[in-house]
Amino acid sequence: MNKKELAKFVGSRIKENRKRNKLTQKELGEKIGVKDNTISAYERGAISPEQDMLFAISDVLGISINELFPKKENTKDEFGNALKLTNNLDIEDMEFLNKLIEKTLSMDETEREKFLESIRFTVEYYDNLNNKD
Repeated sequence: MNKKELAKFVGSRIKENRKRNKLTQKELGEKIGVKDNTISAYERGAISPEQDMLFAISDVLGISINELFPKKENTKDEFGNALKLTNNLDIEDMEFLNKLIEKTLSMDETEREKFLESIRFTVEYYDNLNNKD
């Protein structure tokens, strides 16, 4: 599933759950601090909600954030597990990690391998510095 298809899927799930909760776009927007035209754009898949908005939307709709995304067959709940790991991170840290993921996904295979190797090197270097007695 590409980014556009995912945005449309998430949007349809927001709309479905909003209607189930008998909320208008305006009411949902007011509850999460955005205008109704932003909710409309989310629901059409024209724009994707940022991570903090996804959490706010799922909270207002009384659903798990996982319910906004397609189910993967025969896989563990990796997204849910990753979200649990972010409990102690502030929004800036989560945005930085999200940028790393987006950057990684936007690269061709050769670029991606070089980029990931540099991150591996940095992590190993950090571990070595902090594991010296």
